Amino acid sequence: MEITTPKHILVPVDFGDASSRAIRAAGALAWRCDAVLRLLHAEPPDVPAYFTHDQIDAMHAQRERMRAQCDDYLGRFGRQHTSHPFATVLDEQSPADAILHHADWADLIVMGTHGRHGPRRWWLGSVAERVLRETRRPLLIMRAGDGDDGLFKRVLVHASAPLAGDDTLRYARALADRLGGEVVDGRYEPIEASIKRTGSTLLAVAAPQPRDAAWLSNIGEPLIRFSTVPTLFVPEPRAAAGGSSTTAHSGDV
Repeated sequence: MEITTPKHILVPVDFGDASSRAIRAAGALAWRCDAVLRLLHAEPPDVPAYFTHDQIDAMHAQRERMRAQCDDYLGRFGRQHTSHPFATVLDEQSPADAILHHADWADLIVMGTHGRHGPRRWWLGSVAERVLRETRRPLLIMRAGDGDDGLFKRVLVHASAPLAGDDTLRYARALADRLGGEVVDGRYEPIEASIKRTGSTLLAVAAPQPRDAAWLSNIGEPLIRFSTVPTLFVPEPRAAAGGSSTTAHSGDV
């Protein structure tokens, strides 16, 4: 994987609290990395099978009005949470399909999810799991309740064998360099114990490319559902496990 700071950041939005936190985090990253920011909202149309031709025409006209209103609301919602310039995109595919389609443009996806902690599992809960399964892009998961101030203050890097985690460590350092943070190399250590020990504000995890069922069920999906800190999944090819534990500092903390 080429180690570089993001230049195109995609933020899927469902207008919930987790989305607002994702926009704030992505806006801060875009500002520090001089990146282009794009907000995406996806909502597929639902046409009842029994509608007549006239009813379908009327519904299409109503949908165009609603689409304009939604685009306006998406812009206002984005401006509430970031001062960084952004573009808005509306898509009528299913949320997961829309995100994966527009991910071809991005080199980082920042999205919110309620996991299984919220009053209900929003579409960005299970959708985040599918995006993790299929995307080839780095994926930052924020959830309602996550703090977004000082997100990169202390980044804990994790890798599980047979992943070496070298690409993930370099990627985390590249981002922390831009945001004045600290990177802690905790590869092959138990995740929750390392988070508590280091007081980490963000977890960066090496994610095998392509994904495999064992990693997804044992590491990836549980982290989306239950991680106590925002989680950045970094695609990484399989390699022999190795590396030593170090602590790297970037800027003033």
